[in-house]
Amino acid sequence: MPADRLSAIEFVDMMLPPRLHLDLLISGGPTEPDHLTSIAGVFNVATALAYLHRDARAIPFYESAGASLIDIARRGLPDDATVRRLIRAFNAAEADLAACGRLELLRAVQLVRQQIHSGQATPLLAA
Repeated sequence: MPADRLSAIEFVDMMLPPRLHLDLLISGGPTEPDHLTSIAGVFNVATALAYLHRDARAIPFYESAGASLIDIARRGLPDDATVRRLIRAFNAAEADLAACGRLELLRAVQLVRQQIHSGQATPLLAA
């Protein structure tokens, strides 16, 4: 029996705001902290899933994307290479999240919350 997954509508509701925020960022829009935090949330949950799956390839991939967002928060708009990297990472994260069941997503979100509450997350990612 397959894992209980989010419905298509639930998944769109979850992913649409971060996707729109990423689109605004890469189109040269302002680097709003709320938008960066929204995008970072996707990378945080994808990183947590990678840890839960012990995926040694995905962990640094998503951590690097999160680090790029911190750089953008500090320095402003990303260069073209960073934009391409963020798009690739976001698309991969979205696919990874879509492949998970509800309970697995919940476990990943709880792991992110634990890191935030324990002070292990950077301020941008903890907002």
